[in-house]
Amino acid sequence: MFKNRHFKVIMEVQQQMLLSNFDLKLFMQTICDRMCLLTDADGSTIEMLAGDEMVYAAVSGTLQPHLGIRLNKNGSLSGLCVTEKEILYSPDTQADDRVNKEATKKVGARCMVCVPLFESNNAVGVLKVISDRPDAFSSRDIETLQLLSLALGSELGKQINYDDKIRILNDYEQLLVQLRAEIVRREKLESELIQLTERDILTGLLNRRGFSERIQDWIKRANREEGLFGVFYLDLNKFKHCNDTYGHEIGDLVLVEFANRIRNAVSQSDLIARVGGDEFVVAAWLENDYDSLIHVATRLIEQLELPMTIKELQLLMSTSVGCTLWAQGMTELELIRAADQSMYLAKSNGTNRIAVNGELLNL
Repeated sequence: MFKNRHFKVIMEVQQQMLLSNFDLKLFMQTICDRMCLLTDADGSTIEMLAGDEMVYAAVSGTLQPHLGIRLNKNGSLSGLCVTEKEILYSPDTQADDRVNKEATKKVGARCMVCVPLFESNNAVGVLKVISDRPDAFSSRDIETLQLLSLALGSELGKQINYDDKIRILNDYEQLLVQLRAEIVRREKLESELIQLTERDILTGLLNRRGFSERIQDWIKRANREEGLFGVFYLDLNKFKHCNDTYGHEIGDLVLVEFANRIRNAVSQSDLIARVGGDEFVVAAWLENDYDSLIHVATRLIEQLELPMTIKELQLLMSTSVGCTLWAQGMTELELIRAADQSMYLAKSNGTNRIAVNGELLNL
């Protein structure tokens, strides 16, 4: 029969198990500490199986300096205990061929008891007590070890299940992080691809495809009587001469400056596209019909009246603007054709000229 002191300490261990909140390290340390109180042990340890080694995972008493040491499973009483899954008692280690005599001398274990620890019927470690005296442990000590090994085995199972759940949760969270990063990467790549397919690389304006995609929505909106817009076709006069005289690098910078000046002449919500070498198309919403159309075309002309300063060069450039008003039933192709034809009419009649629906405007 256990003494009352034994019952009290064992109840404390069980209470500690409930309060450990899956802190296996703390619980194992509690077991080791209590073993030195419940038995005549000088030291106690919990050794966990790690491959072919037994590792001191928790220690108490005289074994405290040896926390973390590793012993070969083969040739040790602890390893044999795990293999045979039985309680093993060595009354005198110096006369016991089952033990590693060198290791037992090192830790001061003249007598020892090893009790296997089980998790799901698998021996995963041992609970061990030692003494520097032979025949130090009684049958009651061994029973006490058995009882506490059962409690520890239960806690091991809980901890392993808990660790598995935490690992799965951490893996899932890591996967979510990776998925979010991949989504961001793909969205960025998609945006870049759209930029490549719908934007002019040099100026950053829409290209012909990008303009076509958006003008279709404008036509649908206008057909619902939600507004009126005009289309403007522009090109740079004598741009080929500029390229031939100053080179393509200057020519590209002129186009970029021309694009910026067009931006300054219209609203941010309007459409601007580079549809050819030096040809640009603008679509702008209008407050009324003809007067607003002429007002926008005039602003476009005015933007080109000031010389361009390109790498210390003062370049006098001019443009020609052809424009048309959207009318019910007009298609994108009809709008572009009407504005383009008007632009060529303006171009054939001088610089910085405007033509509307095939008629030259007198400025």
